[in-house]
Amino acid sequence: MHLPDGIVDSPPLLLGAALIASGAVATSLSRVAQRGAQRNLAWTGTLTAFVLALQAVNVPAAPGVSAHALGASLLTLMLGPAHAIAALACVVLLQALLFADGGVAALGINLITIAVVPVLSVATLRAWLPEKTTLSMLAIAGTTLGNLLAAALLSTILVVHAGAPAAFTYGTLIGLQTAAGLVEGVLTARALSHLERRAPRLLFPPHVQLRPEPTRRMWTWAAVGLGVALVLVPVASKAPDALTVVLAHAQSAP
Repeated sequence: MHLPDGIVDSPPLLLGAALIASGAVATSLSRVAQRGAQRNLAWTGTLTAFVLALQAVNVPAAPGVSAHALGASLLTLMLGPAHAIAALACVVLLQALLFADGGVAALGINLITIAVVPVLSVATLRAWLPEKTTLSMLAIAGTTLGNLLAAALLSTILVVHAGAPAAFTYGTLIGLQTAAGLVEGVLTARALSHLERRAPRLLFPPHVQLRPEPTRRMWTWAAVGLGVALVLVPVASKAPDALTVVLAHAQSAP
């Protein structure tokens, strides 16, 4: 759901979104710098590369429509919210500058809907839910909620500032993104459950009573994940995503 430039013609909105996103990213980077000794920054960079590859893989979500994972819940539950926002900000920035996926002027909106809202949804649920809540439950609930809220926010922006038809926009974006979030949440839950059994030190917060996870094993897990994502890129669905469908419908509407 990368919003391109030229769709939203509202300088105050674009500027406001840029300021909010900049504040969130700056705060995250400050916390990353403070906690850099506690979390492996190279590991964070490796997971960022994995998510960058993962977001390039579109899978069928409905007839003629595709969707892709965001990776926000995976990053949040493995690295913590500060590292997750910083990592996703790098992903969104690289996609905009290197792959023309998402506009530069709309970068603030994309950062909010792809990084800030999904990550804070998972982090907030983790803070509010009982401590006995499993990582699997957090992953499913957090991913679904993050996708729903991000889709609702983006839908509102398109309806109010781009003249998109409300019923079609809300129904398509929220419906498909929530369903995609549920599927991503289940897959993330399975991955985290496996890591919780085999490599709990890789999860956030780290279990300090355990011995540090060997660096070699960390890179093994990273290589496997990145390899899987790269293998799937060539077979990704060519169908447009939900946002592209909504924008095409809005432009063709009288």
